[in-house]
Amino acid sequence: MAGSDIISDAVVGGSASGELGDAANASKRNKKSRDTAFPPPTEAGICSNCNTTLKGPVCHSCGQVADTFHRPVWELLMEVLDGLLGFEGRFWRTLPPLMLKPGKITHQYLSGVRARYVQPFRLYLTASVVFFLIFFALDPNNGELFDADPEDAQAAMEDVADAVSDVVTEERLAEIEAGLISGNVSPEDRELIMERTDQAMEAIAEGDIPIPDFDEDWKPGAIAGIRRALLPEDHPDETVDSVQLGANGSEGADASLTSNDVEELPYDFRVFLAEQAATIINDNGVSLVEELKRWLPRMMFLMLPLYAFLLGLTHFYKRGYFFYDHLVVSLHFHAFIFFMFMVLMAAASVIGMGPSMLIFFFWSNYYLYRIHRSVYHHGRFSSFLRTVFMDFVYLILLSMGMAVLMLIGVALA
Repeated sequence: MAGSDIISDAVVGGSASGELGDAANASKRNKKSRDTAFPPPTEAGICSNCNTTLKGPVCHSCGQVADTFHRPVWELLMEVLDGLLGFEGRFWRTLPPLMLKPGKITHQYLSGVRARYVQPFRLYLTASVVFFLIFFALDPNNGELFDADPEDAQAAMEDVADAVSDVVTEERLAEIEAGLISGNVSPEDRELIMERTDQAMEAIAEGDIPIPDFDEDWKPGAIAGIRRALLPEDHPDETVDSVQLGANGSEGADASLTSNDVEELPYDFRVFLAEQAATIINDNGVSLVEELKRWLPRMMFLMLPLYAFLLGLTHFYKRGYFFYDHLVVSLHFHAFIFFMFMVLMAAASVIGMGPSMLIFFFWSNYYLYRIHRSVYHHGRFSSFLRTVFMDFVYLILLSMGMAVLMLIGVALA
């Protein structure tokens, strides 16, 4: 039943204005109750569940709503949505201050003003589910990690060659020469390097360096290359050319690209990686993308307690703050992030991705700054330093999480 969670929260919290008020409002929508073959076992005004005399639309003893639920299905559906999202009123009382008044509802919620707002976990769940549904639905590659169209790959390589030829100008060559002159490079080496650089750039500009042809058979070559890199002992006759760099006109030491680091990994593990890479290449990365879609929401969910833990570490010396408080801050902040991303995805189509990301960067950091000011009551300078610190550490955690996510995706693809 949609109202059970709402009413139990209201009874436990001792409030008659939040969830309880929403339930009462919901009951007012029931303009017409239909005749039913299942009449209640008690008279009107008596709770059908515990036989307590009712004093309103909700039993004050057991919390059951005084409703038969015999009415159009669409009305029942609205109650389900209300139970999940708080659309009856709490959602619209929560969203504006969450987005526009950083820290307000967090401070009020922790201070005891809870019934009028959507619960933090439910708010985060709503924001994350809606965001990922929209984000994955807007995938321009239809679930493919890379474009396997040979014509598109060929065009991409030609664009790269054109870009290189445009960038390499006489002015750029002069800059390279000036850099060599400022360093401790002998005149002989400088002349040799400039000669080779000039020759290479002319070859690129004139198209003398051929662009590799892409065809439908590129996948076997890519898979074979990955296997040679991961399993060098299976290809003992195939070595990488040495690179020799001379200094002061003398021959340098052999700088061969070896596979010693790769060989330190267990052979069975490298075979597994090679097979997974072959699978990902053959299906254009669809299997990897599916695993990333599956695990990305879980990774973000795990970031909630980690972020709360970081907040706890930065406030370990202040009494009166509990992990629950930091977790509520984390839930509200991440819900704000998801809603902000949804707004900016729509705005990006109008003002462009660059300005949208700039807005996100400044507003999200200001949001975090205001949280430190209004929730934790820090000064301006302390709040600024804490914001920078949380950004730095959180970026590291996100990077590590994405790396682990990629490993999981490759392993399960």
